[in-house]
Amino acid sequence: MLHSEIEKDPLSVELPRGKSLWGDALFFRVESEREEAELLRKQLDERPYAATGTGEESDLTLLQPGEWVFAPFKEALIAAVTRWDQIGIKTRWYDWRADKSAAPSYEHFVRDHAERHERFENNRMTVFEALDHVTYTPDTFTGYWLIENLPKGMSMMDWYGPRYRHCIKRDAKLCEAKCIMQEATFDHWRYAPRTGLKLMDGRRGEWR
Repeated sequence: MLHSEIEKDPLSVELPRGKSLWGDALFFRVESEREEAELLRKQLDERPYAATGTGEESDLTLLQPGEWVFAPFKEALIAAVTRWDQIGIKTRWYDWRADKSAAPSYEHFVRDHAERHERFENNRMTVFEALDHVTYTPDTFTGYWLIENLPKGMSMMDWYGPRYRHCIKRDAKLCEAKCIMQEATFDHWRYAPRTGLKLMDGRRGEWR
């Protein structure tokens, strides 16, 4: 099903104030710093993950200043903030090994992995290179989970940023994979903030 440009703009999807969304997330709009402080105090224990708009100009505006979303889980927060289901973001497994037209090909990866193994055995890799080498092997890295139909025509690289590492849990159920991709969104956006959006983890004392 194709989505119109209006449907593909997350901000065009109005979030209902104070009504439970998927995963028990809640959306609020505040008018003053005092109201904001009281809201944060009330939500901390049950919904420690939060997001708010900063007002900075961005190519993907998700919340305005004074708008807050709180949730008990990372994936619930991201689902609400991005309007994940409403704008039609899809998760699917990509079978790299079976795709004979892929570039680079799975066979190229297998050869490259074998060539790098000598460097690994002789401790001539950085820590991150070594971690990737033992994680993404020809046996484990036969495919990966994708998210598609992202807003504004974004790619996964646009969405997550350059530090994203593919989720290769091929035995995951679709609903589990969807939650994994949403949680990864929170983690990547928290450490490499998306312009116009502030994410916080109350369990780490990040409430202001």
